[in-house]
Amino acid sequence: MMGFDHQVEMKLTAKDAAGRLRRIESWCADWEISFRVLDRFAGSETIRIAFEDQRLARAFIGHFGGVLVDDREIEQAMSRDVADEDAYERLAREYPD
Repeated sequence: MMGFDHQVEMKLTAKDAAGRLRRIESWCADWEISFRVLDRFAGSETIRIAFEDQRLARAFIGHFGGVLVDDREIEQAMSRDVADEDAYERLAREYPD
């Protein structure tokens, strides 16, 4: 199964967010493109939109703008998530309910 590993980062002001996200959703639906909008960084106007295929991410950039996120950054974040999960499981074993 493929994941949503190809991310596009773009600026999205609060004022423009609703309309722009509707256009993005409509465009992706018209082309039958699966995507996910990832959480906005706290205090930032930057969002990430994730796709299953790099070609789709590049097509999105061609239409809406943004920049492709470096795959190494995503891999590092995923590694940190795994390490955080391991720490959580260890703490859960050490401090059971």
